[in-house]
Amino acid sequence: MTVIATGPATATASRAAGYTHAAAWIVGLAVAWGATPEVGDTHARIAAAYADRPVQAIAQALLVHGVAAAGLAVVGSGLLGWARRTGNATARFAGRAGTAAGALAFVQLALELIAVSGADPASPGRTGTLFEVVQRVDGVKMFALAALAAAACAASRHGSLLRHWEAVTGWALAVTITASGIGYLLPATSLTAMAFVSLPLLLVWIAALGAALGRRP
Repeated sequence: MTVIATGPATATASRAAGYTHAAAWIVGLAVAWGATPEVGDTHARIAAAYADRPVQAIAQALLVHGVAAAGLAVVGSGLLGWARRTGNATARFAGRAGTAAGALAFVQLALELIAVSGADPASPGRTGTLFEVVQRVDGVKMFALAALAAAACAASRHGSLLRHWEAVTGWALAVTITASGIGYLLPATSLTAMAFVSLPLLLVWIAALGAALGRRP
């Protein structure tokens, strides 16, 4: 009886986590739209933004790099479970990439909370540096997400996990988020703009991946 209940519970958790990831991102962006600093801002501007609107900045960090990261970690764990059941080594790599991306997001959360709590427009150096480190970590995280998408799509040949449109979306995500990652890691503002394409793809695809895992307990 316990074994029978474990499968559906895992499937439900993966599905819910995929939707939670998307919802947390959307709400997080909405609560702090225009209130948080952007890539390329000066240290003074970064510190001022955090000092002026700390509640919004913390709320966004908790949602985007806390709740969404937890959802991503659960989806990655679900993918690892599917890989174990099917013996799919490529899916196992994808699952590890997903859990690594979730862990990197938690690192970003910790750095952001330190940056916001210590923001001082009169001495912006520390806050500005922490913000820049968060962006570099974001770049590395994007590479992990690209690996997740590419490996999951490769592991799902012949529709063993993902439907055709889900696989196409995943490959598009892998390409665009790699470009975004380069932009955030360097940084190069011309490439960071790719996030306007890769982020919607990410939200749709992680939700779809969670739903796919939910279809295959």
